[in-house]
Amino acid sequence: MDRGFRSLHPVILLLYYVIVISGLMLYQHPVFLLTASLMIIFINLLFDRGEQLKKWRWPIALMTVATLFFVPFFNRRGTIVAFYIGDYPVKLESVYLGIMTAFTLLCILMIFITFNQVVTPNKFVYLFHRVFPQWALLLLLSMRFVPLLQRRLLEMKDVQELKGLSVHEGTLRQRIKNGVLLLQALITWSMEESIQTADSMTARGYGRKKRTKYNSYLMKKRDWMSLLYLSVGGFAILLGWWLGDGVLSLTPIVEQPALIGREWFYLTVWVVLIGFPIWTEGKEIIKWKYFQQTT
Repeated sequence: MDRGFRSLHPVILLLYYVIVISGLMLYQHPVFLLTASLMIIFINLLFDRGEQLKKWRWPIALMTVATLFFVPFFNRRGTIVAFYIGDYPVKLESVYLGIMTAFTLLCILMIFITFNQVVTPNKFVYLFHRVFPQWALLLLLSMRFVPLLQRRLLEMKDVQELKGLSVHEGTLRQRIKNGVLLLQALITWSMEESIQTADSMTARGYGRKKRTKYNSYLMKKRDWMSLLYLSVGGFAILLGWWLGDGVLSLTPIVEQPALIGREWFYLTVWVVLIGFPIWTEGKEIIKWKYFQQTT
């Protein structure tokens, strides 16, 4: 049973992620992005103790480090030389740009991990079934396709290894042959199931009438309160960006990354907005601890 942040209306959940991802792209400031990354890591730990984040840690780390390295190296804009790599001057503006781009990518990838945990397939179809019914179903099947193939491939590999067919042992030719056999069986299995799924959908009359849904999501009082919370926070974030706070200016003069004036206020708003799942889940944890002590 969903509780806390996961139990909110799907529209509220989608709105939260839209506002946060938009804020990550608007607030291009090292302090704001560093704070956001720490908050998002804590959200991952709160949802599943970081299990999904651990599975994706190496691809995320590789993409982040590659961005951090290649942006300063290939971007030649700027006037202040930070350091030299051989005879190649690396500009300070490019270094700041690389840091902000890397942190933006890092935060977006990590927030999408929580999105997959919170927005279940039923919620996803509910959100888009009226506007883009075919695209919603197609995207949902695509999101399910890669993990499904991975599970099937592991199952088939375990069975084949019991028969002595392994892709890790033997000559290179034999391993390639065994891998091709595994791939062939995997594709055949997937195509057969897709045909069965299509026949089942046709038999059930998919697409002939207006789609019905099993789960009915209704806006409750806490959903309306959450909508007000996110709307005010999102407006404040947009206002701060419009005023130039939370954005590190690189041209014509490189601005110091230290926060000054109103930026502290908008950083607080930023933390409160991103931490919405933390406050929601934290309230449920406090209630659970209280009921445990009273019973």
